[in-house]
Amino acid sequence: MDRLTERKRNYDGSGISTESLVVEYGMQKGMPSSHCGRIVTKLAEYEDLEEQNKLLKLPCAVGDTVYVKMQFGGYAEAEVRDFTYFVSCGFCIVVTSDKFDKQNIPFSEFGKTVFLAREEVEAALKEL
Repeated sequence: MDRLTERKRNYDGSGISTESLVVEYGMQKGMPSSHCGRIVTKLAEYEDLEEQNKLLKLPCAVGDTVYVKMQFGGYAEAEVRDFTYFVSCGFCIVVTSDKFDKQNIPFSEFGKTVFLAREEVEAALKEL
């Protein structure tokens, strides 16, 4: 991972270097230095979480439309209702459709049996 911040002891005791392009850019745009410092601190927190594999990147949002491969061929349009986690298969989206009841689909199925755009579905169907 290519960090934009670094952890080191500095004069304010936070352990986050504020000597970054974010601060310089913010100051040029007229932002107060305290605001720029908060931006850098927040960015450092996200970078720390990413390094510790604790930052979860969701493939979609609740309310999004996805396209789900049907058991007997074709795809159904579905709505993302929630997210859940199972020890057996990891993080899943919870979807509903007028073609089926609630389904829990693992994130690993994106690009295989679940797609975010109709164009992706059409391309997958052509490959078959």
